[in-house]
Amino acid sequence: MRAVRREGMLMVLRPRVGLRSSPSTNNKWTTTWVNTYAAVTSTQQTWALEQQVSLAAVAAPTGNEGPRARAMQQGLQQAGARACHLDAVGNVCASFGEGKDAPLVCLAHLDTVYDAGPPQDGVVAVHRHATRLRAPGIGDNSRGLAAMLLLARVLGLPDVRTQLRRPVHLVATVSEEGEGNLRGARAWFDAAEQRGVVPYAAVAIDGPGDESIVHHAVGSHRLRVTVHGDGGHSWVHADAANPIHVLGEFIARVSRLGDARRRDAVVHITRMQGGESLTGIPQRAWVDVDLRGTSAARIDAVRRELMRLVQQLTPPTLRAEVTIHGDRPAGSLDDAHPLVDAARRATEAVGVTPRSASASTDANIPLSRGIPAIAIGAGGCGGGAHTSEEWYDDTTGARGLTRLLRLVLDLAVTA
Repeated sequence: MRAVRREGMLMVLRPRVGLRSSPSTNNKWTTTWVNTYAAVTSTQQTWALEQQVSLAAVAAPTGNEGPRARAMQQGLQQAGARACHLDAVGNVCASFGEGKDAPLVCLAHLDTVYDAGPPQDGVVAVHRHATRLRAPGIGDNSRGLAAMLLLARVLGLPDVRTQLRRPVHLVATVSEEGEGNLRGARAWFDAAEQRGVVPYAAVAIDGPGDESIVHHAVGSHRLRVTVHGDGGHSWVHADAANPIHVLGEFIARVSRLGDARRRDAVVHITRMQGGESLTGIPQRAWVDVDLRGTSAARIDAVRRELMRLVQQLTPPTLRAEVTIHGDRPAGSLDDAHPLVDAARRATEAVGVTPRSASASTDANIPLSRGIPAIAIGAGGCGGGAHTSEEWYDDTTGARGLTRLLRLVLDLAVTA
């Protein structure tokens, strides 16, 4: 594996897709011990689903996660977590174990996307139909939070706590979604760095699923380009520079940047607005640009080209400004990395074929700083994420919970 560090970001060159098998490094005692405590019972599955419904019912829009954070804090405290508290940005932080080795960090984000806006009374209705639950955030990420609570209960068992070689930090993060820009994960790893703590690895628990292993972090750069002018009458001032015309040319040029097939850098115009009247030359117009990909170097190259285009296309009689709405670092782990291999073994142990995946999650932050990190689902299946029609089915929910427990216990008790 060949890696370079660029502007604080760790980028693995030419990441391979697909997870290779490699022999397990676990000894027989560890394997038996993990098998004992990772097997999720029907009672535990039912309990986790109840927690999931309860958490989904508490509205938690990005930037206003307080009520759900307090519910998580109470659940973690009841599981026996030590020093459970809310940090300066609102993350819920807890830990288990007294081991001296570098800590393992598990993250699950608190916030939910509400496409129709959060309910005014802060209570989200969760609808049941046969085996399906429907509510915004029921899967993303109430499922991840419920799995974290179950993980805390297992880590809090006396026979488990005494066997942990390394501390396990559980962090329910704020502002993972959209313009939240991974604010909670950034803050936690910033604080850890200031304390001189370098985690052994990080696992983000995000949404449903039991087969995907996200070890390619999709980075992104989101910005708004606004062009200002004097405006005027479309006939009387026909020779005046037009902000919308400038942005039209900008859009045409942007459409030729990036490569949607390679996915190393993909760029899209996602929103646009401008103009004050049908017969007037606009005084202001703007477009939003969403740039994302798996290569930090390509993202940076396209970002520089976007800035160059803004400067080149804006005439002296107009003024352009660029506002950054988000910047998420990219990174990757090779498929042969020990953390990826541990996740593969945990997936195969529950009878599922593992699948390599790319996504943007809380794992982007540690991965970009050279800390091994992946993201996995917490079992069951779902769809419609980020909409009011989001749904979740728990028929196979125990399988994903078992995978998570196997992975965390394996990482926490082995050298």
